[in-house]
Amino acid sequence: MDHTMSLSLRWVKGYTTQNVLFVNNHTICYPCGNFLIFVNKDTEKETVLQCETGSIGAFTTNNAQGIVAFAEQRLKPSIYLYTFPELTRTAVLTEGAELEYKLLEFSYTGSYFASFSSIPEFHLTIWNWKSRVRLCSEPVMGMKPTVLSFNPMNQLELCLASEECLLLWNIEQCDDFHILKQTNIKLPAEDGSVTLPEDVGMGPDSNALTYYGPKMLLSAQAGLVGKTANVFVPADLRTPAVQPVSVCWTPTSDLYVGCKTGHLLLVDSDLHKAVVLAAPAAERFSTENMMSNLSQSKITMSVYPALKPCTVNTMAIHPKGLFTAGTDGTLYCIKVKPEKVEVEECWSAALPIRNIGFSRNYESLLIATDKGSVHIYKMSRHGSVKTILATQSGDFVSAALLGTGKKYCVSARSMGIVQVWSIEDGKCISIFVLFIKITGMVCCPSSNHIAVGTETGHIYYINLVNVDHPRLVHQAYLHNMPILYLRCDHAGQYLVAGCSDGHLFIVSCRPSKQFKVIGYTEVKGETLDCFLAYHMSKKVVNCLTLTCQVGDEKSEGGTQLVKFDLVGDLTSASPATIDHRGMMNNVAIRKQHCQTEMPLTSAVLDTEQHIYAYCTLTRTIYKYKIMRGTSNDTFGLITQTKVEGHQLGPGFLYISANQQCLASIAKDGFIQLRDVTNLSLHFEAQCHSYQSGGVKSVALSLDCQLILTTGVHDGTLVCNTERVDTGGSERSKLVLDYNRSMTSMLDQNCATEDKVLMMLEQQTGLYNSKDVLPVSSDASYLTPGTYSVSSQSNQSISSSIRSFYNVDVGVSSESTWLETKLAEAIEKDNRKHSEAKAKLKHGIKKLRGTIKRMMLENETVPVIERLDKHEFNLDLKEQKRLHGEGEEKVAKVRETIEMENIANQYLCEVIKRECWNNMAVKGRTLEAFFSGLAVTNYPMRERSGQELELLRKITQQRTIELIDLKARKDIVETPPKKDEKEDEEAEDEDSKEEENTALKGSLSCQYGVVNRYLYKQLDLHTKDEKINQIILLQDVIYNIKTTFNKEFDATYKQKEVEIARVKDRTTRIKEILQQLDMYEEVWLPTMSNKEMPEREFEVQDSEITAERYLTPEQKRKLEEEYNLEQLRLLAAKADNWRERALKDMMGGVLETKKSDILKMEIALPSFMDKPEYEWNEEQVKLAKEYAIKEQELNEEKDKYRKTLESELKKLQSSITETASNFDDIMNKLFEKKVRTEMIIYQEELKICNLAFSLRIEEEIQNRDAQLNYLLTEQKEFLASKSQMTQNTKLMVDRFRETYDDLVAEDRLYDRGFRKEFYDVSSSMVDQLYKLYKRRPKVTLKVMQVTKGNPFEENLQSVEEDYDHFLTAMEELDSLSFKPENLVPAVWSHFCDSRRKKIESEQQVKVKSVILAEMQMFLQRRMEEDEHSAQYINNLSQELNNLREVKAQLQLNLMVQLVLKQGQVEVQSSDFTPDYSNSILLHKGVVEDLNSTIQLLGERKVASMVECKDFRKKIVQVEWECQKMLMQMDDLRNKIRDILKLRITKQAQMYLREANYEGQMNADIMGMERSIEGQEKFHSKVIEKKKNIIKELEKQISQMKREMKVIDRQLKEQHISVSERQNIQEMITTVKSDEDARTRFKDLLQHNKLMELSRSQSEDIEILRNELERQRMKTFPILAEAEQYAYN
Repeated sequence: MDHTMSLSLRWVKGYTTQNVLFVNNHTICYPCGNFLIFVNKDTEKETVLQCETGSIGAFTTNNAQGIVAFAEQRLKPSIYLYTFPELTRTAVLTEGAELEYKLLEFSYTGSYFASFSSIPEFHLTIWNWKSRVRLCSEPVMGMKPTVLSFNPMNQLELCLASEECLLLWNIEQCDDFHILKQTNIKLPAEDGSVTLPEDVGMGPDSNALTYYGPKMLLSAQAGLVGKTANVFVPADLRTPAVQPVSVCWTPTSDLYVGCKTGHLLLVDSDLHKAVVLAAPAAERFSTENMMSNLSQSKITMSVYPALKPCTVNTMAIHPKGLFTAGTDGTLYCIKVKPEKVEVEECWSAALPIRNIGFSRNYESLLIATDKGSVHIYKMSRHGSVKTILATQSGDFVSAALLGTGKKYCVSARSMGIVQVWSIEDGKCISIFVLFIKITGMVCCPSSNHIAVGTETGHIYYINLVNVDHPRLVHQAYLHNMPILYLRCDHAGQYLVAGCSDGHLFIVSCRPSKQFKVIGYTEVKGETLDCFLAYHMSKKVVNCLTLTCQVGDEKSEGGTQLVKFDLVGDLTSASPATIDHRGMMNNVAIRKQHCQTEMPLTSAVLDTEQHIYAYCTLTRTIYKYKIMRGTSNDTFGLITQTKVEGHQLGPGFLYISANQQCLASIAKDGFIQLRDVTNLSLHFEAQCHSYQSGGVKSVALSLDCQLILTTGVHDGTLVCNTERVDTGGSERSKLVLDYNRSMTSMLDQNCATEDKVLMMLEQQTGLYNSKDVLPVSSDASYLTPGTYSVSSQSNQSISSSIRSFYNVDVGVSSESTWLETKLAEAIEKDNRKHSEAKAKLKHGIKKLRGTIKRMMLENETVPVIERLDKHEFNLDLKEQKRLHGEGEEKVAKVRETIEMENIANQYLCEVIKRECWNNMAVKGRTLEAFFSGLAVTNYPMRERSGQELELLRKITQQRTIELIDLKARKDIVETPPKKDEKEDEEAEDEDSKEEENTALKGSLSCQYGVVNRYLYKQLDLHTKDEKINQIILLQDVIYNIKTTFNKEFDATYKQKEVEIARVKDRTTRIKEILQQLDMYEEVWLPTMSNKEMPEREFEVQDSEITAERYLTPEQKRKLEEEYNLEQLRLLAAKADNWRERALKDMMGGVLETKKSDILKMEIALPSFMDKPEYEWNEEQVKLAKEYAIKEQELNEEKDKYRKTLESELKKLQSSITETASNFDDIMNKLFEKKVRTEMIIYQEELKICNLAFSLRIEEEIQNRDAQLNYLLTEQKEFLASKSQMTQNTKLMVDRFRETYDDLVAEDRLYDRGFRKEFYDVSSSMVDQLYKLYKRRPKVTLKVMQVTKGNPFEENLQSVEEDYDHFLTAMEELDSLSFKPENLVPAVWSHFCDSRRKKIESEQQVKVKSVILAEMQMFLQRRMEEDEHSAQYINNLSQELNNLREVKAQLQLNLMVQLVLKQGQVEVQSSDFTPDYSNSILLHKGVVEDLNSTIQLLGERKVASMVECKDFRKKIVQVEWECQKMLMQMDDLRNKIRDILKLRITKQAQMYLREANYEGQMNADIMGMERSIEGQEKFHSKVIEKKKNIIKELEKQISQMKREMKVIDRQLKEQHISVSERQNIQEMITTVKSDEDARTRFKDLLQHNKLMELSRSQSEDIEILRNELERQRMKTFPILAEAEQYAYN
C-alpha cells in the first residue's frame, strides 16, 4: 500500500485479579492485562496507562502523593513509578528480582518503598524511591506472603504476612546504612490452644534424675542436629494455627490481623504477642486460656467475646470502627471495646468482596468484588453506596462489531455474560446474562442481532436493535455436542456452527428466513477452525474448514483443509442439494478437501482463490494458490509467499472484509497487520501479554480503521484505532469504493431485517413459551445506570452470575434439530415402505412360531441329542458377536483371577520364606491328650555368621578383660596368709558371691544356663560395655530357648511313640469289638495341624468346595484312566474257578482261625425239620450228637468271649494310663515353659533397661552436638556482629566530627556578625542582631485531612515544615521589617546573612537527628552483642550441665533385683511401682521388726478390750442423760406454747358470754341499721358533690378566658424582657464560666438536700401513723411465765 499505518489506543475494558486501590481522593486504579486503568469516582471518566514491556504484575499506589508503582512480568523485571494525573515516569527500580515481584508497598509517609520477590530468591527489599536506591534486602526463604503493609505511624516498621506466619520488620538506619530486623509473631491455634508446645530443655530440676533418666528436648529424642532441630515439632503435637489473610494498623501502632477462619487478632507492637479478640460463634475457647492471653495485653475483657459470623479477609480502620469484608459479600463494622466486641452489618454486595480501602480523606470507602464491580461507600452520607464500575469479570470468548461497526461492539464472556459497548468512549450500554457457558459468539452484519453458541449445543439469537434493552428472540438446539465456534460471512447471509465430532451446520442469518437451519455436512476428524468468504459480485459464500485427523497432535494443528461453496438462496433448496435427513450433497456444494504437508493452526480464504495459513511448528505465515486436484473432490495448493510470523504459537489469522488486510494473533500477545498481496507488515502492536495466554480474538471494521482484541486469560477488551496516512493511490480508492458499496448494502439489509426482527420479537413471545431460556427479566437486560443506582438489580446480576456455576448442562429432554430431522426421515421411510414392512413382519412372526415349536420338541429329545438354546439363533452375526463378547468377558475374568492368584502366591511365598523356610526351629504346638494343655516351642532362626563372629569377638574380649582384672587384683591386693581350709572357704565364697553378683536380676542360673562372660550390673558404665552385655544376654536367651526346644522335641517324639502304641492297641480293640459284635466309638489320637503345621501347606481335595477346573489335556487323561479301569473291572468279572472251588469246599479259607470260633455254626441235619415221631434210630442218634456238639461249641464261644472282654478292658486301661502319663509329662513341660518365659522376660527386661540407657546416652550426645552447633554458630554470628559494631562506631565517630564542625561553623556566624557589619552604628547593630536572632512563629499547615483520618498526626513531614518556615522567613525579609535609617543594601546583605544562618541551623538540626539515630543504632548493636554474648554463656553453662548429667547418669546405674513374693512392700498404682522413695533392707531386719510389732500388737489388743468394756458403761450413762435432756426440752416447748397463745376479743367474748349467738344476732342487726344510715348519708354527699362540680366547671371556663388574656400579656412581657436582657448583656460584663459552674453546683446541691429532707419528712410521717395504729390495737397480752434455766 502507498500509505503508512500506526495503531493508537482508544479504550480498554476489563477487570483485575488484584486489589483495586485509591490513587488520590477522587480516583481509583487497578491493573488489567498490559494496562493500568484509572477511574474517577465522581465523573466515572477513565484514563489508561500502558506498560510498554508487557503484562503488569504486582502494583500499589501512594494516594498521599498520587504515585502508582507496578512491576513488569518478565526476566529480571523492573518496577516503574508514575505520577497521576500527569502519568509521567518518576523512577525505575531495577535489580531487585530475577523472575517476579510478588508484593509492592509504599510507606505512609517518607520515601520508603518495599518489594517482595518470589522464586528463586524470596527477598524482602527496601528502596528509597525518590533517590532510586536499594537500601537493604533480607531473604525470607520458603514464604508465600499475601500481605505487605507499612505502619502509618512509623515508616520504619512494616508487616509481612502469609497463611503460615506473621512477621514484623523494623528498618534500622545508620546514616546511609540500613538493615532489617525480623520479629516472628506466634500465632494462636484455631481452638485457642498453644500452636507449638514449649519444648522441654535442661531446666533447674533436670539434674534430679527421674526413673526414666533426664528429660531431653524432642529434637534430641528425634536425633536431629542443626537448623532443623530448632523448628522440629512432632506431627502428633502440631495443632492447626490460624491463617492470616489481612492486616490493618491502628493509630497506636498495634496490628489487627484477620484470619481465614474468621478469627480477629490484635498484635501488641510492644510485647509482640497476638491476642484473639474475637472468633466465629462456632468456636468455644476456654476462659482461662483467653484471660491468660489477655493478661499482658493492652486490652482487657471481662468475658470472651462471641463474634457472630463475619469475614475478615480484608480490613480498613476508621474512627467509627474496623471495617471488614470477605467472601460472604457483606461489609461489617467491628467496634472493639474493653468489655466486648460488637459487629454491625453495614452493606451487602451479594458477591465475594476482594478488598476494601479508604481514600486519603477517609470520606469514601472503596469496595471491590471478585466479579467485576467496584462500589464507593460514603461515610458522611449515612452509608450511601455508589457503583462506579460494573464491567463484570471472567475470560472473554469473543468480541465483534455490531452491524457495520459504527457505534457499538459486543463481547461475550465464558460464564454467560453478553455486553454491549459504545465504540466512541467504551461505555457499557447494556448487559445480557445467560445461565449457560458460552463457547462462541458472532455478530450478523446484515441485521442488528448476535448469535451465541453454548456448550449444550444451543444457538441463541439476541435482538440488539434497541441496544439498551437486548431481547432473546430465537433459539435453536442443533446438536447434543458443544458448539466450538460460530462463523458468519461478511454479507450476513449464512452462519456456520462447528461441533467437535465433525458436524458443520449451515444456518440462515437473516431474521426474514426465521433463522432457518438449512442443513449440515460432515468432515472427518475434529474441526479446529472455519472461515467464510463472501464474493460480492458472484453472490457466493466460500467456506474453508481446518480439521485435525486421527493421529495428529491437536496442539500442533490440523493437516486437512475442506472447502465448499454456498451458492444462492439455500433456504428453499431442492432435495438434490439437501436430503430429507438435512445432510447437504457434497457435489451440490462443491465440497473438496486437501492434505497439507505441515500442520496448520489457522487458515483463511479470500475471493481470489488464495489461502492464507499459519504453521506453529515453523512459526510461518503461508500464502497458497488453490489449484485443481487429481479428482473432483480434491484440490491442490501451491506456495506463493511465506513470511515469519509470531515468536510464540499457536497463531491465528483473520482477513478483512475488503480482502486487503490480513491480521494475525498469537500467544505472544502481539497483533500484526499485513498486506494480502505480498504479506508485508504494516504494523505490529502488543495488546496483551504472553503470561496471560496472549490474544484470544480480533475483530476488524470494514475500513480496517478499528481493531478489537480480547485476551485469553486476562479478561481484557482492547479497542485500537488505526491511523492511516493515505497517499491517494488507485488501490486506496478501490478500497474506499468497496467499503462504501458494502456499507450501503449492509445498511439497506439492516433496515429491512431489523423491522422483521422487531416483528419476530413481538410475534414469538418467547418469555411465555415453554422453550424460553430461564433468564429473569430484571437481569436479562440492564444498563449500567440501572444497576449502579439500584442495588436490587445489581444483586440480580450477581445472583445470576453465581448461579451460573450451579446450572446443570446435562442432556436436555428437548430433541435436537439433527434428531428431529432423523426422526422425520425415519417416519417418511416408514410411510413409503409400509406394505413391504408388513409382509416382512408377517413372515418373521411365522418363522418365530416355527422356531418355538422346534425348541419345544428339543426339550423332549434325549440329552445327548438336545441342542443348546443359542443354536436356535438365526442371526449368525449376532450369535458370533455375543459369543465373542462372552469370550472376552471370560478372558478378562480369567486374567483378573490369574493375576490375583499370582499375587497371592507371591505373598504366600514371601510369608513362607520369612516365617517357615528361614526358621531353623519351626514353630509348633504340643497338645495333651485329655487335660487340654498346649505348649508351644520357641521358633528360632539360624544365627548368621556375622552374629556368631561378633559373639566370638565379645567372648574373646571378655576373656582378656577377666584375665586382666584378676591380674590387677593380684598385683594391687596382697591378702594375709591363711590356712588351707580358710583359703578354700574364701574361694568358695568369692566364687559364690561372683556368681550371685553376675546373675543378680534373673534366675537363669537355676535353669542351668550360666555365662561367665556376663558383666556385673554395677560395672556397666560405658556404651561398649552395655552393647556387649546386650549381645551376651541375647546369647543367654538363645541358649535357654535351645535347651527348652530340646526337651520339647523329646516330648514331641514321645507323643509320636505313644500315638503309635495307641494306634496298635486301637486296632486290636476294633478287632475285638468286631468279633463281639459290639458297636462302640473307639478313641484314636491324632496329631492336629498345630502340632504338624507343615500340613497347612498341603491343600486337600476336601477343602475345596468349588468345582475343579480341568484343562483339555487333564480331561483327556482322566478319560483314558476311566476307560482302563472299566476294562479291568470287566476282566475281573470273568469266571475264576479257583476262587469258586475254595468258596464252595472250604468256605473261602484254607485254615480255620481261633478267632473265627464265634462265627462257627454246626449244620442242622435235614431230618430235624420233621416231627420227632417220624425220626428213625439213626436220626435220633444223630440228633443227640448234634445237641452234644452244639453244647460244646457254645461253651467254647462263651469261654472265648470272656477272654476277649478281659483283653478289651486291659487295652482300654493301658490306653488311658498312657494318655494320663503323657498328660503328666505335659504338665511338667508346661510348668517349665512358664519358668522359662519368666527367665526370658527377666533377661529381656535387662536388655530393655540397657537399651533405654543407651537411648538416653544417645539423646544426650545429640543435645551435646546441637549445643556445640549453636555455640559455634553464635560465635560466628557474634564475630560478624562485632565487626559491624566496630564499623558502626567508626561511622558514628566520623559523623560526630562532621557534626562538631557544623556546630562550630554555626557559632562562627554569631561571632562574626558584628565584624560583618562594622560600618554600621552599634545601636543599629544591636537592633539588627535582635532581628538576626528573631524567628517567625510558623503555624504548621496540616494537610487537608478530615477528622476521619485516624493517622492525621503523622501526616506532616520535616521537609514540609521547613518549607513553611522558609515561606514565613520571606515575610521577615520584606522592607516593612527594615529598621529606619538603614540603607537598603545593608538590609539586603543582612537578609542574606540571616538566610545563611538559618540554613546552617537547619543543617545542624538535620545532622543532630541523624547523629541521634546513629547513636541509637550503635546502642542497639551493642545490646545485640551483649545479648549474643549472654546467649553464648548460657549455652556454655547448659553444655556443662549436660556433661554433668551425663557423668551422673553413667554412675547412677539401674540394677534389676529378683525378690520373692511378699518382700516388696511398695504400693503400685500403675503397672510399674515407683521406687523413688524406697530403701533396700536385709530380711532379718524386717523379721525382727515384725516380731516386735507382733508383741506390741498383742498388748494393744488387751488394752483395747479393757477400754471397750469401760466404754460400754460410758455409752449407757450418756444414753440415759440424753433421754432426760430430750424430755426436758419437750416440757419446755409445751410451756412456751401455752404462754405465747393469743386470745382475741371474739375468743374472750365466746368465753365470757353465756348467750353468744344472741349477742351476735344483735350485733348484726345494729350493723344493718348503720349501713342503711350510711347509704342515705352517701346519697346526700353525692348530690352535694355534683353541685360542686357544676360550680367548678363554671369557674374553669371563666379561668380559661382569663388565661387567654394573660397569655397575650405574657407574650408582650417576653418581648420586653428579651429586649431588656439584650440591653443588659451589652452593658454588663460576662461573668466567668467558673462562677457559673460553682453556682450551678450549689443549686444542684440545694435541690438534692431539699429533696432529701422532703423524703425524710414523709418517711417520719408514715412511721408516726404506723405507731399510732399499733397503739390502737386492743389485743390482750398475758404475762409470760418465768423462764427456768437448766444447767
